[in-house]
Amino acid sequence: MNIEFTRHPFPYFTQWAYTNASDDERSLDGFALWGQWALHPEETMARHFYITFATHAEHWSGHLTIGQHYYWWTSADVGDAHLLDTEACATLEEAIVALKAEMARLCRALSMV
Repeated sequence: MNIEFTRHPFPYFTQWAYTNASDDERSLDGFALWGQWALHPEETMARHFYITFATHAEHWSGHLTIGQHYYWWTSADVGDAHLLDTEACATLEEAIVALKAEMARLCRALSMV
């Protein structure tokens, strides 16, 4: 898996990393790849947003969360939330396109305020 391939469509997200279920018993089944972005990184308690792409059985999914990565959701804390999730996608490329579309839809809705 090439992290650059996933990082390119999300240039403001940093600290890209990945895990396999076989590497970490806390993770969900399959492979997960994520990057993070902080709204106000200089703050002590900065809120971090995460983009995660994960495999489940034979498909990929994309997720936008706040507080922590999607793959390690078993230890959610106060303020952690799933913001967007995609439907099951056949490929990583499809999951990236689907998540970007959901993010654009959310931004359009928020910009109407």
